[in-house]
Amino acid sequence: MRILIEGKSHINYLAKCHEAFRTGLRATFDTRLFGKGYPGYWPFIRTYTQIIKKTFHDSQPDILIAHSHFPDDPKGFKYEGISEVSAIKTFVLGDYWQVSEHFKQQFVEYVNRNRIDFILSYYIQPLDIWKETSIADRFIYLPPTFDPAIFNDWRISKQYDVGFLAAGTTNYTDFYPERFAIHQMLLKKTGIRYLWSEHPGWKVRKSHPLIGVNFSKAINSCKIFITTGGIYKNAQPKIFEALASKVLLMSDEPLGSKEIGLQDGINYVRISENDVVSKIDYYLAHPNKCEEIAEAGYQLALRKHSCYARAIDFYKKVSPKLAAPHA
Repeated sequence: MRILIEGKSHINYLAKCHEAFRTGLRATFDTRLFGKGYPGYWPFIRTYTQIIKKTFHDSQPDILIAHSHFPDDPKGFKYEGISEVSAIKTFVLGDYWQVSEHFKQQFVEYVNRNRIDFILSYYIQPLDIWKETSIADRFIYLPPTFDPAIFNDWRISKQYDVGFLAAGTTNYTDFYPERFAIHQMLLKKTGIRYLWSEHPGWKVRKSHPLIGVNFSKAINSCKIFITTGGIYKNAQPKIFEALASKVLLMSDEPLGSKEIGLQDGINYVRISENDVVSKIDYYLAHPNKCEEIAEAGYQLALRKHSCYARAIDFYKKVSPKLAAPHA
């Protein structure tokens, strides 16, 4: 399978799931990239036809994964002529709420106008949001993923009992009200070693102590790590990053938990702001159970959610479309 990915490199971006997905595809298929930060990028190209010619020369890709700028850019794509590309055309939909809250119908028109064959969604909610529209069958649910070279078990001694490193903990936001409430309770709790920090911001340097591998090592240094899904109950990337960093993950139950493979008390612990403190106390008092759940979560992450596993998920989802006629 030949894949062309158009979009700037995310290798130095705070969120590591985007480049991780590309890493899995590059290791598994004939995947070529065109965008700022990748070798061979040429800023004067104007069309997708020119990109294909530059990256694949005399052959054609089977799939084009383009970068969508909708709704920020009325055209939606940086380059011209996507509707004329013969390859199967798709893009990744991440923060869907920025689209669904104000541009739900416009998004349908955008997908149809550009003759997009399917949409890769990090979250399961869009499959329900657009289920009554003409593009309902074009959504493919592919949860966030991780690169094992960045998130793994670093075998660091457990210097902390609890870690909570996320946006909305130290500064209240309407998007994550539960995070602020939990953080306030943990600040008042005595008898635990608590790792927390302000969110580093999106424009960060590679040397920041809580980015990439260092973030995974910080998680790995905790017995318990907390995250939550916010008002939309999203299966955030931190869920997969925490599991992959081999820690007992405590989280509210995200939508799509069954598809992800999460099992309360088996490979993670379901919490709310009402019971998180009591559950922390219980699992700190039962270290063997804490370690067993962390191990099960780690194995789930490696087996089902690494970037290499996600590349196979991608193939299984798109292979029927490769065999079928498309626009």
